[in-house]
Amino acid sequence: MKLKFKEHSSQYNRRAILSIAIGTGVGLIVYLIFLYFHIDIYGWNLGLIFAPLAAGYVETIAAERLIGEDIGAISAFILFIDTTFYSFILKNPTLGFNIITAGSIIVILQAAFPTLINYILLVLIGGFLSGFAKSIKSFERKLKTRVENQQTFAWETKDERMNDGQIHYFDEDESNAKLNNLGFYFLTSTDMKDRAHNTLGIFQSEVIIEKDARLIAMDAEIAEQEKLNMIKTGKDECLIKLADKIQDYGGNGIIDLTMNYTLIGMSGEIQITAMGMGIYIR
Repeated sequence: MKLKFKEHSSQYNRRAILSIAIGTGVGLIVYLIFLYFHIDIYGWNLGLIFAPLAAGYVETIAAERLIGEDIGAISAFILFIDTTFYSFILKNPTLGFNIITAGSIIVILQAAFPTLINYILLVLIGGFLSGFAKSIKSFERKLKTRVENQQTFAWETKDERMNDGQIHYFDEDESNAKLNNLGFYFLTSTDMKDRAHNTLGIFQSEVIIEKDARLIAMDAEIAEQEKLNMIKTGKDECLIKLADKIQDYGGNGIIDLTMNYTLIGMSGEIQITAMGMGIYIR
């Protein structure tokens, strides 16, 4: 089998070259406009994308009017080489391949081979959406199964009170007694009223309360109270840890005590932070 190449007249070739030159010229003008007015996002000039796109578009129109057919948006390739050389070699020689250059290549290929690129994008996007939909359905089935199991499953735990359907309140007296037995002074103010003391520096302690999945199956009011109980218990643990740290440095109190409660991300965990100035009261 022999390959046959289509021969064109010199007039056809001149007009084709003229179409490419017109497209390239328009693309350069577009790129210069973007450079002059600093049209960019986070330092990346958008002319890197729109200049080749404009060049290919104008070239296509010019070629269809001059020779009656599309010649493949050659000016888009020329503009891509020019803008890449200027932006990534002359101006910023340390920059390499990135999302902007990848986007420019896609735009150029789209202009030169629209049917092929559209088909590839259709297959890729369709495959991605199909896989994403399957993942969502799989996750939905697993979540539904877990919820159904939670309605009949009794969690094995040493704290059986969470499953008896009653509201339990935090024992404030027991909490206060526990902290008072430490022999430690917790002060939120900085006024020592002329009490002789030495400062030891800033101290901080943290406690993270993990999300308890058992609360999902509980009545909303009971779950809210149990969560509050967990936070108060975590607060006591945080204060005890802070007191232990200061006592290790020879202190017996803290002033300017602050407590912060922070929700960590979307996981539902809560971080409790206690911070203040450690002191030794003489």
